[in-house]
Amino acid sequence: MRKTGLARAVTMAIGIAVAAACGAASAQSVEQFYKGRQVDMYIGSEPSGGYDAYARIVGQFYARHIPGNPTFVYRNMPGASGLVMAASLYNKAPRDGSAIAILHNTIVIEPLMGRKVQFEPEKFSWIGSANQLTSICIVSDKSPVQTMKEAQQKELVIGASGSTSSSTYMVGAFLNQLAGAKFKIIRGYPSVPSVMLAMERGEVDGLCGIGWDTVLTTAQQKLNDKSIRVLVQVNVEPIDDLKGIAAAVDLAKSPADREVMDFLISRQYIGRPFGAPPGIPANRLAALRKAFDDTMTDPAFIAEAKRLQLEANWIPGDKVQAHVAKMIATPQAIQDRANEASMLKDGVVQAALKWITVKETKLTADAKGGSVAFTDGGKPVSAALAGAKITVAGSEAKAAALKAGLVCDVVYLGNKDAAQSVTCR
Repeated sequence: MRKTGLARAVTMAIGIAVAAACGAASAQSVEQFYKGRQVDMYIGSEPSGGYDAYARIVGQFYARHIPGNPTFVYRNMPGASGLVMAASLYNKAPRDGSAIAILHNTIVIEPLMGRKVQFEPEKFSWIGSANQLTSICIVSDKSPVQTMKEAQQKELVIGASGSTSSSTYMVGAFLNQLAGAKFKIIRGYPSVPSVMLAMERGEVDGLCGIGWDTVLTTAQQKLNDKSIRVLVQVNVEPIDDLKGIAAAVDLAKSPADREVMDFLISRQYIGRPFGAPPGIPANRLAALRKAFDDTMTDPAFIAEAKRLQLEANWIPGDKVQAHVAKMIATPQAIQDRANEASMLKDGVVQAALKWITVKETKLTADAKGGSVAFTDGGKPVSAALAGAKITVAGSEAKAAALKAGLVCDVVYLGNKDAAQSVTCR
């Protein structure tokens, strides 16, 4: 249809306006963009564990190195082992550099293994990785199995959190298929801390796929008093901290199995990766990458990471981007075998979670740190709020609405474990 003179004029005006806006954006310096700005740092897990710890310690120093020194606001978005947050970052977050995230390294292999996801990993704007991850399997001191050799000979009950794409499920599954382990996987726990507490209660004997860095920061005392021990290390290369502990790749049943295991473990090279949505302005991505490099080499950051026992064998953003592209290019035959190896058909049971209901209890403190405090049978307890349904005065609410003195019904798994719901008058 031919345009009228007025239509042509309107189209031309819009074009000029868009061009002017683009020109203004490109003329704006990185420092001008970030000065006085709030940057959202998304975390695809609950406010505990390795990803959350890395996001907050990196963020503490990262903002100082970004031109304009923006303020970071941390937003936990747990769900499906990081998939919920990754999809939101990819499809909904602004593509201007004001939204970044620490992404689960497992998201890279999701689409390679036939799983439906709402993002393309290679199109994220990768900023860098704070470490190269070593994950491990651990057992309690009460477990009937205390070595990996024994785990290849008799059944060991391990817990798993999240979806079948979580490392706590996948690692146990592929060690069964490729290394001859006899793990019985009890899946469906709300979080890794929940599995750790289930180990204490004797519901499960062990846990696979937890980061060595996470254990150092959350369970150091258990290592020291030997109430837990490391069964096997799962990494690209064995680390000095775990000398004498079997390496998963060395347990592969055949060269072909090792090749598949190498692919499954390769995601751990980018152990704690940071990224932004696709298509952010090139100058801002370059600045975010440089600021990340500067953070990783900042003596103050290195000292704080060491104090917190967080490994910081970091990788710059361009190498992360290249590694993701290399993984995407893995031959289809290996991808298919990896998919089969990480999806067990037998030996998997849904956890029978024993939720506790406490009626009309008073909250003893404002909710903070992702948990709520109250009393159960006169004893002070707390419960983690990640994933919990919160209702106050008949309306859905956020954790910040939970204040000391409110009378609530709480459904939870146990002290310091997950809450299912908090319903307050």
